[in-house]
Amino acid sequence: MRRTLKIGSDVPPIFLAPMAGYTDFAYRKICFELGLSFAVTEMVSAKALSYGDEKTESISKSESRTGIQLFGHDISALQIAVEKLNERNDFLWYDLNFGCPAPKIVKNHDGSSLLSDLPTLRKVIECVKKYSNKPVSAKMRLGFKDGDDYLEIAKTIEDSGADFLTVHGRTRDMFYTGEADWDAIYEIRNTVSIPVIGNGDIKNADMARWLLESGDIDGIAIGRAAIGNPFLFAELSGTEYSSKYDVIKRHFEYMCETKNERVAVNDFKKHLIKYLNNRPEAKKIRQELQNITNIEIMHEWIKSLFYFDKI
Repeated sequence: MRRTLKIGSDVPPIFLAPMAGYTDFAYRKICFELGLSFAVTEMVSAKALSYGDEKTESISKSESRTGIQLFGHDISALQIAVEKLNERNDFLWYDLNFGCPAPKIVKNHDGSSLLSDLPTLRKVIECVKKYSNKPVSAKMRLGFKDGDDYLEIAKTIEDSGADFLTVHGRTRDMFYTGEADWDAIYEIRNTVSIPVIGNGDIKNADMARWLLESGDIDGIAIGRAAIGNPFLFAELSGTEYSSKYDVIKRHFEYMCETKNERVAVNDFKKHLIKYLNNRPEAKKIRQELQNITNIEIMHEWIKSLFYFDKI
């Protein structure tokens, strides 16, 4: 039987997993329009937020079904960051990242590095839980390296006060190689009593439905399969949309509303390549995209590539 999430049970427990450089405000907005239930922001440094860093604060856009993902191990910075977020009241919940495998994050003893330091991991969760006026969740991997006790990690997260847990079915050392271990995710779910969201290698709507209908997991978080394919959420929710072209055009328009012209155009180039979905001409187009420098030309490219696309 599926466990109830404190952030809401009136929609299917389908999450857009955060991915730096892709799942910004504009992309989350498009995914919500196509039927997404919940999203998590790109990682935000608790320390930078506590200092009032403008670039970091720009990530924080008020969204009704979005959690903000924080990383860091400095307890005083976490307290200040959470108190600031409480005042702004922008997000539905606070998510703590213990899963990021990036070397620069790990080197600073953040992200997945804390999977090997459970006392600090516990302090991080207890601090955020103490000062938060929102539900608190955590994101973990199956340990830092093969052989780590992921059940102990999950129990520590639960015992520290997390309201629910998202598990990516790989260790830090695996990064994104190999296959996600869903048996381990199920084992964690059967060990803790809080809701567990499964993440890793959910490649299409059929697999997503199967996981949700199995009753063995409390929700799913879709990451890489959703990049260039927000239509996946429409397929899962039954949401209708006028055309692929219209969705992609709106995505770019939302990006232009929240970023300056140069940044919006450059950031959208990588999305455009993903939208091409492995078309034979993608490599040639990728090279030609480097010459696009303004909004008008980008709109022309979007129209030329997708206006007659019937998908």
